Amino acid sequence: MGDEFRTLHSALQFALDDLRAIAGGLHLPEIEQLSLAETARRAVRDYERKAGLVVPLRVDDVPDAAPLPIKITLFRVLQESLANGFRHGGAPHQRAELTRSDAQLVVEVTDSGTGFDPQAVVADGHLGLAGMRERIEILGGTFSVQSAPGKGTVVRATLPLAPLAEDHE
Repeated sequence: MGDEFRTLHSALQFALDDLRAIAGGLHLPEIEQLSLAETARRAVRDYERKAGLVVPLRVDDVPDAAPLPIKITLFRVLQESLANGFRHGGAPHQRAELTRSDAQLVVEVTDSGTGFDPQAVVADGHLGLAGMRERIEILGGTFSVQSAPGKGTVVRATLPLAPLAEDHE
């Protein structure tokens, strides 16, 4: 009974934190001066504090600087992916990784949770995954989710490291 209460309490706390974040707006001015690695560490550290878990974060060959929209999206993708893994998948083991592939930042969040059928979730219109996909694609990136019942989940996003060219018509 105690574990169920703690899980419920954590889920409610996450929901409350999400509402506060929405009410506070989507802009995260405190990350403006941070590097990409520091931005990722802050997102993971915030999650660890809320969930009471430790999440290994690997950062490999990532530049320090990036446009603010990329940093905000990185923060939100890590935040949402980790929270979803815990909230929906009961994942006690999660890890995050940032790497570079050419001019792209690659963000990958892996968990050992219960997994799910990504096609069924898309059909149900879950806003978390749809919101992440939309945010990433607006910036010219790509988003994918690999999962299956009983197999855990991998959320992968690529984001351009250079600002998008503006349309000057």
